[in-house]
This record gives sequence, C-alpha cells and structure tokens, in this order.
Amino acid sequence: MSKLSPPALSYGPGHPHDTAVALGDLGGLTQFGVRLQRLLPGQASSMRHWHDREDEFVLILEGTATLTEDSGVTLLQAGDTAAFPAGRANGHCLENRSDAVLRLLVAGWRDPQDICRYSGRDRQYRKSPDGDGYTRRDGQSLHEDDDTGSYPDPHDHGPSGALDRANVPLKTGSIYPAPYGAMMAGRTSLRFGEAGGLTQFGANLVMLDPGARSSLRHWHQHEDEFAYVTEGQLHLLEDGGDTKIQAGDCAAFPAGVANGHCFENRSSDPAAFLVIGSRARVEFATYSDIDLTVALSAGTAVFTHKDGRPYVPPL
Repeated sequence: MSKLSPPALSYGPGHPHDTAVALGDLGGLTQFGVRLQRLLPGQASSMRHWHDREDEFVLILEGTATLTEDSGVTLLQAGDTAAFPAGRANGHCLENRSDAVLRLLVAGWRDPQDICRYSGRDRQYRKSPDGDGYTRRDGQSLHEDDDTGSYPDPHDHGPSGALDRANVPLKTGSIYPAPYGAMMAGRTSLRFGEAGGLTQFGANLVMLDPGARSSLRHWHQHEDEFAYVTEGQLHLLEDGGDTKIQAGDCAAFPAGVANGHCFENRSSDPAAFLVIGSRARVEFATYSDIDLTVALSAGTAVFTHKDGRPYVPPL
C-alpha cells in the first residue's frame, strides 16, 4: 500500500525539535524530497537562500506565512503556493510572524552537485561526490557556526516566488485516446509548477467532482510521484486494493515500481489533491487494467498496445 503513515508533528513541552517529517524519504522517493513542516510563532523555515540546480515548491496547509525574499515580503494563507526555479538568485524563506501554528508542505529537487547560496552572506552549502558541506563563496572550507559576514549578491532578483492562483493555468480534458479520454470527465487541474517556471518536477492541484477519476490506473518507469489530499475524501486504487483517504493523507509512488494507481472520488462532495511528479526527458507509463502504454518525449505522447503495436482508437 502506497499510503504513508508519518509520525505526528507534536509541539509544546518535551517536543522542541518535532518540526518536520521527510515524507518523500518515507515513501521511498529519490528524485525529489517532500517535507511536511511545522513552524511555531517566531520560527523561520531556514535562512534566506536559493539553489543553483534544484527547483523548490511550497504549499501552505495551515496558518499565515510571511514569505521573505530578496525581492520583498508577501503574506501567504492556507492554500497559497510559491515556486522557486533553480538558478533564480532570489533568496527566500518562510517565517511565522503570527501567534498560531504554521504548517506547510515543501518539495525540492535532489541534485548531487547543487549549491545552496545564502543571501547576503559569504556562505554556501555545496554538494559534491567528495562530500557535502559549508564553504565560503570562493570555495574555502567553512564550519557551520562560523560568522562569515556579508556578501554582495546580485541586484536583479527576478519575480517573487508567490503564485497568484488567478494566473495559474487550468487544465481540462485528457491526452488519452478514445474511448479513455471521455472517462476523465469531472477532472480539472491547476498547473502550479508551470506557472512558477519549474522544469524538474510538476506540481498540480487535481480537482475531482463527485464520481470523477484522476486517471487510468498506471505506473511510471522513470518518474517519482507524490500525492497529498487537500480537500474531501478519495479512494486510492492500487494493485493491492482500494484504500479510503482524506484531507491530510498522502501517498508516494517511486519510479519503476509496477503498482498501478489512480484516485477516485466516490463521495457526494468535491475533492482535491496536490500531485508532484518528476519530469523525465523520456518517460514510459503502463496502464494496469487495459492493453495500453504510452511513451512521452518532448511533449509528444505515443500510445501503443503492450506488445508494441500502435494503438488505433475505435471508430
């Protein structure tokens, strides 16, 4: 079963360090990380930073966050999102300046040679085959607690990472050939990753009307997937059976694991989930319940039977 059972994020006396759960690790994902994080009043997610080679995405789950960037300050509420493409020199962090708990979901690509740079500081965190660690901007070794002083960062920070939902593309319909495309009626999705300029993974809010399905049951050869239910109740359909999940539940599907899956809304109310999935240059997906596969490359989908014959839609 792909549904995850993460430990609870406790707070108060005796729980000063229970601030985050690595959901991606818990689900066996390797291409990107997903972290469920809790910030108490006065806490920050990190120092202001940006990544050379890793996309980042944030969804606010509960509370009010202050997104502090080199380019300015933005208030984010539950349901708001932000995206930070790799290489954009706009240092950012999230602060809890409210008097209530803040919960957020953070996704980030994993590149073995990334450099994380800290805004205005002569400090960076460098990944390398020889070992990860803190250095000065010129590469000199540095202890984590060393005071490095200031550093002149670029003045062109680019746009804010905060996303305006009104400007996020809304997708309807399906790429599936007949007769399968019509089976996806009642499904729409907001393309947060596309709106935020992310290229390494997609981040979409999939919204399902009562009776709607997210997709045909499928699995990916080269792409990790992660799903977090944000609203309502859903059924997760997998090779191993049917699992009822609800808002706050999540599931992970590592690349190459032949476990066909999809989500179905069997309730009388709308439901929604955030799905994060890698973007491989060439991908191959298999549909578990029917004689169909798809090869995806450069934005083109080629559907075939499982024996390799071209799929021809019925007349």
